[in-house]
Amino acid sequence: MMKIHRLNIIHMAVMAGTIFLLLTSASVSQKKHLKKTSAVKSPSTLNSTKKTAVYGKYDFTVRTLDGKTVKLSDYSGRVVLVNIWAPWCGPCKLETPGFIKIYDQNHKKGFEIMGVAVQTNESDVRSFLEKYHVPWPVSINDAVAENYGTYGLPDNYLFGRDGSLLEHFIGYTNDERLRTPLEKALQQ
Repeated sequence: MMKIHRLNIIHMAVMAGTIFLLLTSASVSQKKHLKKTSAVKSPSTLNSTKKTAVYGKYDFTVRTLDGKTVKLSDYSGRVVLVNIWAPWCGPCKLETPGFIKIYDQNHKKGFEIMGVAVQTNESDVRSFLEKYHVPWPVSINDAVAENYGTYGLPDNYLFGRDGSLLEHFIGYTNDERLRTPLEKALQQ
């Protein structure tokens, strides 16, 4: 099982600064290396264009806290942000209000968020969701973070309507950083 250790405040600050520098310098090169996958025609409950997104190694199935079984590919035809987080994570607490704002503004345009909490328990997750009024489905599943190669929190993946990985945001991501790639993806 993946171990995500709680870091002291100084180490977190240094790590956040380093990640910020890496993100700003590497985002251009990351985009060049991402390859889009093609869509395969088949029925979908969430998309009237009848395309199924091909998420490849990123597809997963989880049980949400409300008891529903959800697969990432269920969101075929929609733009999806997979948000890997934990209720004890300081940067996760900081980014959540911005994500709620951008979700509320774009949900009707075809934007979804799938929250995957890790290294936590149901009670702490429910308290977090209630405190922040999180409107999207959330599960607790360490295996998703392990399969995605998560090594720090938060970890966010933005997928296009066709299931292609558009952007990987490592560490704190404010809503303004997410807005441009999201708006571009929603227009496609």
